[in-house]
Amino acid sequence: MTRKFLLALLILAMSFNLACAAEVQNEGEKAPEQPKILARVDGIDITEAEVLQFLQGMGAQAMMFYGTEQGQKMILDEIISLRLFALDAAAKKLDETEEFKTSLENIRRSLLANADVREIVKDVKVTEDNAKKFYDEHLNEYFKKPEQIRASHILISDDVNSVDIIADIQGALSNGVSFDELAEEFSLDPGSAANGGDLGEFPRGVMVKEFEEAAFNLQNVGDISEPVKTQFGWHIIKLDEKIPESTIKFDDVKEQIIHNLQDAKSSELLKKHSDELEKVYKVERF
Repeated sequence: MTRKFLLALLILAMSFNLACAAEVQNEGEKAPEQPKILARVDGIDITEAEVLQFLQGMGAQAMMFYGTEQGQKMILDEIISLRLFALDAAAKKLDETEEFKTSLENIRRSLLANADVREIVKDVKVTEDNAKKFYDEHLNEYFKKPEQIRASHILISDDVNSVDIIADIQGALSNGVSFDELAEEFSLDPGSAANGGDLGEFPRGVMVKEFEEAAFNLQNVGDISEPVKTQFGWHIIKLDEKIPESTIKFDDVKEQIIHNLQDAKSSELLKKHSDELEKVYKVERF
């Protein structure tokens, strides 16, 4: 990564860390009593904790790249550069420009809004019992996995040569040639031919009607259909797997349900609070 790109990442990380600083404190995280000082710029320390905080705010991909000792040294160098630029800007009185003041005010508003949101939703709780109730009430709606099959096919064009090609394929199958090999040789479906015609798993309602009926009517794994005509041409279908209807276990989705319910409750609470605030403060929409 270029230095210019790293600087951009660090600036984004600074914004992220500013927005999250209050939240981290609310969660009870405490700074080390004796932070390890890595550098000092104009009398102001840069600590190891600060470098790590910037690293966390840069995203997973950047963390993989800069998570090494050498990568953290690069981040430290760029933080030093940012401190120097800030000092230079202050010396030039750039913080007195209207553009700077506007940006600073926008940041202040954003931090205040985030702090208010955290305050409003801090008591939103969803228990395991709440999650289980939602699971039971929406079992068929969200947590049933319908019957599925996994199938492969050979797609043949619908033209004057279709009959001969189909006869050749069926003859080869009768003589023990593998379906996968024939799909790779004859199938016109670019998405599956190279994989032996494999279409993966699918439930009812995904494929065109004629194809679906023929595929789901196959009884045993390994069964091969008669040629089936659809809008795409002719298909010879092989059943690779039958997957019966199943139910997703509560324990497998419990945490996701709790998270979703917390989000929903928080959104409802914030909407209600926003509506109330509109009665307190004058809002004009144009």
